[in-house]
Amino acid sequence: MNVMKMIELLIVFFICAFSAYAADEPLAGGPCEYKQYKGQAKIISITQKRKPHNYPHEIYEVKFAFNSDQEIQENFAQTEGKEFVLLLNNSNYPGPKFLEKYEIQVGKVFDCHMKVITRGTCTPVVFEFPTIRFDDYFEN
Repeated sequence: MNVMKMIELLIVFFICAFSAYAADEPLAGGPCEYKQYKGQAKIISITQKRKPHNYPHEIYEVKFAFNSDQEIQENFAQTEGKEFVLLLNNSNYPGPKFLEKYEIQVGKVFDCHMKVITRGTCTPVVFEFPTIRFDDYFEN
């Protein structure tokens, strides 16, 4: 192997090693902060999805529309005419027991808070439903 090739390999090695080291460092931007808008989420559709192979139960895509009496300041967080999907904390679609437990059905309106990022590098928009536990996926 010639000297130039060895130097190139060493440079690549050090770049990879530094990248792995830097990945353990905290993300730039620090902790995230959000502005909260109180409102309501109206369930607009519930559609059964094709379940993954060997999945124990059906799963459902639940879409909702968010409405707030507060004026939403951030352009990227405007909700008029948009639909959003309700997902569990583990990023899965809810199952029939979850829908039944929280009485989720088309037309039902839930209190909802839309949180819009104001600082940091986290998810830009997050919806919270005070009466629904999205970590309740064991009862799916």
